[in-house]
Amino acid sequence: MTKQIRTAVVGLNMGLTHAYAFHESEKSDLRWVVDLDEAKAKSVAEDLGCGYTTDWTTILDDIDAISFCTPHHLHAPQSLQAIAAGKHVLVEKPLANTEEECLQVIRAAEEKNVKLMVAYVMRYVPGVVRLKEVLDSGKYGRPINANCWIEGFLPPSPGSWFSRKDMLGGGVLFSHGCHYVDLMLWFFGKPDRVTSLGTHAGTEWMEGEGTSHATILFESGTLGHVSCSWGIRHAEPPALFHIHTTEGLLALSRDCLEITATTSTGKEVIYTGERNPERSSNTKYEIEHFLSSIAEDRVPETNGWDALQSHRTIWAAYAAEGVKVKE
Repeated sequence: MTKQIRTAVVGLNMGLTHAYAFHESEKSDLRWVVDLDEAKAKSVAEDLGCGYTTDWTTILDDIDAISFCTPHHLHAPQSLQAIAAGKHVLVEKPLANTEEECLQVIRAAEEKNVKLMVAYVMRYVPGVVRLKEVLDSGKYGRPINANCWIEGFLPPSPGSWFSRKDMLGGGVLFSHGCHYVDLMLWFFGKPDRVTSLGTHAGTEWMEGEGTSHATILFESGTLGHVSCSWGIRHAEPPALFHIHTTEGLLALSRDCLEITATTSTGKEVIYTGERNPERSSNTKYEIEHFLSSIAEDRVPETNGWDALQSHRTIWAAYAAEGVKVKE
């Protein structure tokens, strides 16, 4: 058996599924879980049979790779410190809140020859991977128009880091919509132009926008639209993705377990998936990719440069000003 990679997870909110996935993987020896809430860290450690601490900097000599699932403004300094110690880094999206910080982290990882991967979990979900394969096959023609809906409700937390634009890096588009902007770039290629509008309606506790509509025109001519919100109390979007092609419509269900194709001959189910029954859920797939990238010494698919392109697309969308309607 290949030597296991000694791992640790920092931040046990989003990081909880990371911890489960590292624990479940044969490639990983989960050594530590870390959280500022010591009671939470202890509870998770007892469940998973690993060590726990509130200070991740004290465990660097005992690990090979580390996952940061912490507030966004901490991603760059934490990643840089771990990379300087020669550790492989998986960091939750975004890579960092500014382009300068992103470039610092990317270049540091290259100089230290360690793996840097951004946790764009959706890229590794089997149903999404299958949709990409179907699009690339050309069976249903060329993509023309794509719509993505991400609707949910985030309970108000005024004063939290989620409420602060300087810590979150923006609003819902940057924090959560980035997953789906990334998928659009993966599906359709290089973006050409972009615009967006956002609102605080229903999420007044946030400094950044709580609802966003972003539109991307790709060099291929495909037009993509991402609608995302943390203010929707009763969500009923038709799907996660609708992709209209020259020959029909491809639809990916919200749970990513079904793809349908509608053409002139009718509608058919072309993919049916199974839900991962483990506690790691869909995080399992990205963790396996991260560990394999280390073991096989290959560049992760959602590496720093790749993630930076989606961040740049969102920053450009934020910078695009809407035209004021004349009274």
